[in-house]
Amino acid sequence: MTSLIAAFLALVFAANLAKFVLSQNEQICLPVPRDALGILQSRGPRGPSGKRGIPGPQGTQGAKGNPGPPGQCQCDLSEVVELKKRLDTLDRLHEAVREEVCLAGVKSGKVRDDEMTASSIHPQPYAAHEGRLDGETYWVPHPSKDRTPGEWLQVDLRTPTTVTGVVTQGNFGYWVTSFKISFGNSTNQLQTIQDVDGNDMIFQGKTDSYTPMQNLFPNPIKARLFRLIAVTFHGIIALRLDYLIC
Repeated sequence: MTSLIAAFLALVFAANLAKFVLSQNEQICLPVPRDALGILQSRGPRGPSGKRGIPGPQGTQGAKGNPGPPGQCQCDLSEVVELKKRLDTLDRLHEAVREEVCLAGVKSGKVRDDEMTASSIHPQPYAAHEGRLDGETYWVPHPSKDRTPGEWLQVDLRTPTTVTGVVTQGNFGYWVTSFKISFGNSTNQLQTIQDVDGNDMIFQGKTDSYTPMQNLFPNPIKARLFRLIAVTFHGIIALRLDYLIC
């Protein structure tokens, strides 16, 4: 884990450095203001202004001059293009490392089987502890309730932990399409994340079976228990998840 964190920090630094260099390189072709093209000449002290004379008659308009030669700025953007490619690669690596470093431990097994509970469970292999992100199977409520809004999957992180969001996933044609999140340090003191109007916040969930979807909380939450409550779903309630801690 220490090496992963070090790699994560190194990638963040490299990405920020690349963006800075890119921003500098993209300035090389900016047009130079006409006022800046002359060369300043040294002059002596300026004397007092003389008396303005009588305006002379307006002269006739002169002939239009010939177009000037093309500008001399010729930019080779090949380095900028290559830098953008490298930056895109860094961003992808950054996301991959972030996922491994920032997950709370449901996927990795750090969260034990007995620390995952549910409102109800389907007979094996669909128990609560099967609802791990990228796991082979998933959590499904009891067959009598697998189409009932309000069924939930809870994770106990053992100690109050700062959590910033949740990653959800379905399986085999079933997934949760919207949900609520409750949290607290004991089951009789849970509260639900609310929106600015004081209503329970509804998070938008998956649109397919397998692609993980990340939802960030409005603010980081420090708690021991986190409970995902299914609101709507595709087919039946089916869920795999993990929480984000950075």
